[in-house]
Amino acid sequence: MITLRRIGLLILVLGLLILSAWLVRLAWSAQSLKIHFDQVRDTVKQADLAPTCEAMWALQNDVIDLRRDAGGVIALAPLFRWLPVVGNDLDAAPRLLAAGDDLAEAGSLVCESFARSGVREISLGSVMRVFAENQTQVQQAAARATRAEQTLSPISADALSPLLSSRVQTLQRAMPLARAGLQLASLAPHLGGFDQPRTYLVLGLNEDELRPGGGFITGVGEVRVEAGRLSAMVFRDSYAADDFSKPYPEPPEPLYRLLGVEQWVFRDSNWSPDFPTAARQALALYRPGTATPPMDGVIAFDQFAFQELIGAVGPIRVPDSNEPITRANVVAYMRNAWAPSDGKFTGAWWLKRKSFIGTLADAARQRIETGAFDKVALAETTMRLLEGKHIQIFVDRPEAAAILRDQKWDGALEPVTGDYLMIVDANLGYNKVNARIRQEATYNVDLRAQPPRAELTLAYTNTATTNVPCTPEARYDPVYEQMTNRCYWDYVRVFVPASARLDDATRIPLLANALWRKTADPGAVIVRPEGTLQAFEATMILPTAQSQTRRYAWTLAEHVLQRDGNFARYDLHWQKQAGAPGYPVILTVRLPLGYALIEAQPRPTTFEAGVPVFRFNLDRDQNIRLRLEKR
Repeated sequence: MITLRRIGLLILVLGLLILSAWLVRLAWSAQSLKIHFDQVRDTVKQADLAPTCEAMWALQNDVIDLRRDAGGVIALAPLFRWLPVVGNDLDAAPRLLAAGDDLAEAGSLVCESFARSGVREISLGSVMRVFAENQTQVQQAAARATRAEQTLSPISADALSPLLSSRVQTLQRAMPLARAGLQLASLAPHLGGFDQPRTYLVLGLNEDELRPGGGFITGVGEVRVEAGRLSAMVFRDSYAADDFSKPYPEPPEPLYRLLGVEQWVFRDSNWSPDFPTAARQALALYRPGTATPPMDGVIAFDQFAFQELIGAVGPIRVPDSNEPITRANVVAYMRNAWAPSDGKFTGAWWLKRKSFIGTLADAARQRIETGAFDKVALAETTMRLLEGKHIQIFVDRPEAAAILRDQKWDGALEPVTGDYLMIVDANLGYNKVNARIRQEATYNVDLRAQPPRAELTLAYTNTATTNVPCTPEARYDPVYEQMTNRCYWDYVRVFVPASARLDDATRIPLLANALWRKTADPGAVIVRPEGTLQAFEATMILPTAQSQTRRYAWTLAEHVLQRDGNFARYDLHWQKQAGAPGYPVILTVRLPLGYALIEAQPRPTTFEAGVPVFRFNLDRDQNIRLRLEKR
């Protein structure tokens, strides 16, 4: 006889079996998802299209299975955030699953686009063509990626279990790039010349002669793109971009006073540290003496960028070198190719002294067209160079310009919402001495003062050891390195919020015989408005084997400390100059009395007597955010 107790026991056992089967199925789906996630990550690094898409479609099926089997339960997971070890995982579970769904769909849409276009091998031209032919899918993928990024953003990866933490960190690092890449892909028909041919002006910068826009413009090229392929490319000496039969404007005052130039010509056009402004000025002054098509944008890169890109695409061959050109020897090759072989500066040498630029560019193009290089390494290198402002891009299309601005790839000065700092150096000495200059910066902010105060210390060292007089002159040396052993004529600009008030600054008078115009400079600091910013400007002459320290003190506006009830916030955007090498900086922030630091991004390096201290290498823009609470 079956009793109620036996029926209840039977139901309980059956329920436990069903629950066990469900948990096993759930665990299987989760494990399968983990495996396919890792496969996608690994195959993407290898730029192998077929296995990447196979893993992506399998990953999408895993997400579908997981949402079907656990969707309802996952929604309740945050209720158990109090559990040890896995509590934070459970709290993040709904967001992770939703983001996974969007990412899997975005990846699937991209893979379907490649499959539809019949592309099996990845190359720049094939990728551009796929994106141009599948705009609907690309735009849908971009929307999914954007939503996934927004979903993942609030999750603190450090708080998750090791199993999830590394994978979530990988996604959070990759999402801004993936989103920007897909958004730019939606502009492929325009940027890649699928609707009509596009021409871009390319600026070759020499950061050994540092200028506000990244370096002296030593070479210039025109690149024509049609249907995603490079159809024409020509490079020339930047001096060949002048046509003095046409009028030129007067140069900025420092160029007139320190370089002695009477006209503002193309090679000096990047006086503004705001690249969109400098790019427009370059286009206005570009007069090569031959008819040129309207330019659709401007791309600038420096020596360091070219060196790193050569390292990414692999060795290249050039006719005048017995050995392949690599990352290790490309700078030496350029310097040797520039120098006159017989040590004489003849007219023939002058006309050909920069022909190596076109030779290298053509060899690099041929190497890229073969596709025989690590494509992921090239993509990662390019992103790093964009972040470090060794590559800058300006396009004359609002949609593309907005994406570049959002990613900070356009080299634009940032609008001010809190505190701001940017140090801009301009070598105005007709030499390549920046290769020998070392510098450091210390920025102290005192939020206890009312209003807040700031002090900046800049330390420069000229490591050149050759004893030479600081006499202004425009001359070449037969060996490139000799032009790096000179005095440093630096026009220093310190950009701060327009609401700041300069209180004091180092004044170092300059003798007349050390300046081009032979007029003594009292060393006064000029305050010049720059939109929502202002610049503290001064001239510095640094002889060889010497150091110089300059200090600035100013008062910040009250609103730099944003108060909200018992909470307060201090934000600093420290912007890096394009082309400049990374150098060490120190930031200290004295907190207002009665407030305690409850959150800092990034974390302070140390605390000295309760004061947070940040130490970092300024190789990219830095955003420092402090959140305070009144105690």
